[in-house]
Amino acid sequence: MPANKNAVIRYVILDEMLSNRQRYYTCAEMCAECNDRLSDNGYDKVSLKTIQNDINDIEEIFGIAIERITIDGRRIVRYEDQTQSIFSKKISNEEKQFLREILNTLGKLSGLENFSYLDDFQKKLNETHSVVPSRQDERQILHFSSNPDYKNQQYLGWFYSAIYNRRVIKLKYRKFTSSKVSNLVVYPYQLRQYNDRWYLICNPVGDNAHPYRPDFLMNLPIDRIEEFTDASGIPYKECPIEDIEERFMDIAGITYIAGREPEEILFCVTPDTAPYIDTKPIHNSQIKLNAARQTECRKNYPQFSDHFFYTIRCIVDNYELPRLLSSFGYGLIVLLPYSLREMLYIRITNISAKYDSFFKLI
Repeated sequence: MPANKNAVIRYVILDEMLSNRQRYYTCAEMCAECNDRLSDNGYDKVSLKTIQNDINDIEEIFGIAIERITIDGRRIVRYEDQTQSIFSKKISNEEKQFLREILNTLGKLSGLENFSYLDDFQKKLNETHSVVPSRQDERQILHFSSNPDYKNQQYLGWFYSAIYNRRVIKLKYRKFTSSKVSNLVVYPYQLRQYNDRWYLICNPVGDNAHPYRPDFLMNLPIDRIEEFTDASGIPYKECPIEDIEERFMDIAGITYIAGREPEEILFCVTPDTAPYIDTKPIHNSQIKLNAARQTECRKNYPQFSDHFFYTIRCIVDNYELPRLLSSFGYGLIVLLPYSLREMLYIRITNISAKYDSFFKLI
């Protein structure tokens, strides 16, 4: 092994790039990345020749096969088996089974070009390396809610790679309520799931008619995207919103309405609904009022004297929050603000009228 004191540090950095399943590097790119990280940590930079020698050393010392192939005109270097690492170690049967369960939840991503390593990993897990006999009864223990028939779910890996590699994308998008297809060029920032549906969080590149707005984010349902491809030649812009998660903390669904401020929502629930609300809050801001305020609310709303009172603070939208609140039926009553209470009242009245007209025909 080379005597150079920085060799082990370089091996760690190179191992990370050689096993990177989302991005492929040339030797020159590895050298630049390695030197940046060495410099950031106070170490001397090295030459391209040194990096090439390091790669050969990793192959010989650790016995990991490295391939040098041309992809899209670039001579890239990577581990032949990208589940390998210089830090690889055998895992127990229990760990294997747990990883199988996790892979089952990602099954829709396997089989894609950018996620083919999941198939490789699944095969490796099925190999018998442990001295402990594997159990014959390998039932599925973990199960996550999902929609196996969800349209375009198999393309999540493509969108994931576009976001990870900071690629601008072109797509054709059609709303449920429109027969017209919209042609969009967007900066993709995040894939987000809500109510068993995947959304692409992105920002349109903009044009003369509709200029780029740094504070604007779109959420596009993946199942409504009809075509997509890379938009070559357009430089990527990082998300100008410092913390996307903070923005989503102000809403109870997936749709953020710019210009609206969060409002305090007061509601009450029946005693048999309270345990469900307590253990699965409607929103992260949910507060169950203390004893003094419970008493006060029961005086103000005597018709709900046996109910429990809560508040949440979020942006009131016209679809997702009302739908969520009304899903509890008679078990939850919105009291304030008046605008939301009125919205729900109109909805419920319309539903009641439809049922009335239906039963009159029976």
